[in-house]
Amino acid sequence: MLRPSRPKADRAAHPLIAGLEPESAALLRRHLRRGERRRGDLLSSAGHAIQTVFFISDGLVALFGRAPDGGVAATGLVGPGGFVGVSAALSAQHPAVRDAVALTGVQAQAIDAEALDRIATLHPELRRRLMLYANDRIIQATQLCVCTALHTVEQRLARWLLEAHALRGDRPIELTHQQLSDLLGVRRASVTLGLHMLEGEQAVRCQRGRIEIRDLEALGRRSCGCHLAAFGRSERAYPALSNASSTDNPRD
Repeated sequence: MLRPSRPKADRAAHPLIAGLEPESAALLRRHLRRGERRRGDLLSSAGHAIQTVFFISDGLVALFGRAPDGGVAATGLVGPGGFVGVSAALSAQHPAVRDAVALTGVQAQAIDAEALDRIATLHPELRRRLMLYANDRIIQATQLCVCTALHTVEQRLARWLLEAHALRGDRPIELTHQQLSDLLGVRRASVTLGLHMLEGEQAVRCQRGRIEIRDLEALGRRSCGCHLAAFGRSERAYPALSNASSTDNPRD
């Protein structure tokens, strides 16, 4: 539920807002409000107008593309420092091209898409930042296509867990095997086998609907490294991954 609240100083800490000219930042903050979403909530729907843009401060949001037959596939992951409603960076009239679903509880700063468009028109620096981030999402989606086509389920699973850890920190990842299989576009049994292998190597510990990462180096050795390949070209799409890159040791 969206709830209006007074602007807070820490809102400027969001990387897409921090560093703006004081006038731009002040105008933007006047339109921001708390935007909380529960696990499983839809933040935007493909083909529908974007009503609200979310600047994420906590939580994970999965992006899904749709096939003509109704199937869906994950095309990206958004965490703290990112924003949902990328099409609004082009214009408030552009519909969403992907579904955005909260994988966890989400804390965000929300703004009406039309208000954001008006402010970005008045302040080109904000538009530039939004467009750079939109480009970064394209880079991430492109790398994900490469990863899906070339790498094993085990490599992709390790890559996804590393990315989620970098965005979420040391907190356990609360996902079922079925949810992970949907995110990776593979059979549930393949995810179960992959997690059992990672558990055997002491890289993770799994409980029902809960995955705890125990050894980042071991997980990095199993990963294809695609999360760092995309990050190396674009820190804006992966604002938290620099903290993990020193411990990951991905292999091709």
